[in-house]
Amino acid sequence: MKPGAGFYRPELDCLRFFAFFAVFIYHTLSSEPAYYSVRHVPFSTLIASAASAGRFGVDLFFLLSAYLITELLLREQEQFGRVELRSFYLRRILRIWPLYFLGILIAVLLPLVDSSEYFPLRYGLAFVLMSGNWLITFGLPAQSLMMSLWSVSFEEQFYLLWSTFISRTRHARSLLYASGGLFATATLARLILLGHARAVHSEVLIFTNTLTRLDPLALGIATAVLLRKKQPVYKWITRLAFLIAGCALWLAAGHSYSLTRSYMLLGYPAMAVGAWLIFLSALGLNLAPRWLRYLGKISYGLYVFHDLALYIAAKAMGGSIHSLRLFLVYWSLGLLATIIMAALSYQFLESPFLRLKERFTRVKSRPV
Repeated sequence: MKPGAGFYRPELDCLRFFAFFAVFIYHTLSSEPAYYSVRHVPFSTLIASAASAGRFGVDLFFLLSAYLITELLLREQEQFGRVELRSFYLRRILRIWPLYFLGILIAVLLPLVDSSEYFPLRYGLAFVLMSGNWLITFGLPAQSLMMSLWSVSFEEQFYLLWSTFISRTRHARSLLYASGGLFATATLARLILLGHARAVHSEVLIFTNTLTRLDPLALGIATAVLLRKKQPVYKWITRLAFLIAGCALWLAAGHSYSLTRSYMLLGYPAMAVGAWLIFLSALGLNLAPRWLRYLGKISYGLYVFHDLALYIAAKAMGGSIHSLRLFLVYWSLGLLATIIMAALSYQFLESPFLRLKERFTRVKSRPV
């Protein structure tokens, strides 16, 4: 069957890079104000809060995925009368699996050359079965540069369940009820697990748990449903207000990040709402520079490879990055290496699978 009318928003590729860059900031900058104050760096508390907030880049990734998958599946249902799950799963496999399994392979092989890396068999099996985030949540800790793949496991679980749900309903109201249910489930799950997380002094139990991280998915789904066939048109001052408010929510949530009841009720929703406001600030914006669209197009590789690139940069510098000048060199080398690795991955690993993916496309989206 020939593909129907397409749907592609280049500005969302720019947001993908923003989401990656937030995570990169989190993994490279200290979240402790004292680190900056002793080095006489101004605005130490603000910088530390921004570094802590960088972890919420995954919320923006989740929201984008939920919005786009919902939009594309609804368009497919509208144009062809139904969602063809087999084609959907094949598209997801061809998009996600090549790089995902390369990441797992790297995690398995690295301990052979570096004893500080630890990725036992149970982790390899969990990630292969798309449940790596569950083992991180409740299992013994591992020490691997590829633990960021937990979020890919999380998204794969979402793709499997949500596509099935959409294929069996034709009512927008049902989708909105489902998104509300996801939001409520996430809040309740966080409150239930809070006591155990405190007992083991691990926020990871909350942060990587599928049930506790549904807020951005809920907002992405609701936005796709409510904006069906609508092109949002905002004045620049409105977009700027959305962006400032979203970043302010992230900064506040990053500054107060903690294992407290109030944070479970307010902090996590603030992460998601912040991501949503940042998303709205760009949605429908006819301003997407080619270089930024390209970085967004390779953002999956940027996310997967960035910890490995930083590892290589640190090794190249002999592990000495204590001064501010050396840190800036390390940071720049790490970012450059990340971009190079992601570009090579996209060109030689991902693109052949993406071209194959086109055979199963029903609603055209971003070109390869």
